[in-house]
Amino acid sequence: MPTTAQPELHRMPPGHRTAPVVLPRDLQRNAALARANAIRIARAALKRQIAAGHRSLADVIAECPAEAHSMPIAELIGAQHRWGEARTLRLLRRAELSETKPLGHLTPRQRRALIACLEQPAL
Repeated sequence: MPTTAQPELHRMPPGHRTAPVVLPRDLQRNAALARANAIRIARAALKRQIAAGHRSLADVIAECPAEAHSMPIAELIGAQHRWGEARTLRLLRRAELSETKPLGHLTPRQRRALIACLEQPAL
């Protein structure tokens, strides 16, 4: 289980009986860390679903779920069973897409082209 960072505490001198003060920037940082962890967990679950065949990659590309919005498309394509880096890059070359482009930044035309390349037999 991942640990979260402890907030920075400012302690009062000995003898004072007040609780430590948590600064707003620490709360904001902890909230950002918690959100990032939740997204990582959701992405891992999505990749496991794709690898197991429970979810179609074409459906994920078409729907663009929130957890995959900023995910690089090469990482998502590579999550498929028996898809390595070379096969992923070959597909992206055919679709004329960069492997680092986030899924959420694809245009509708790029989504259709990528789905069409996925449905074609490998060369």
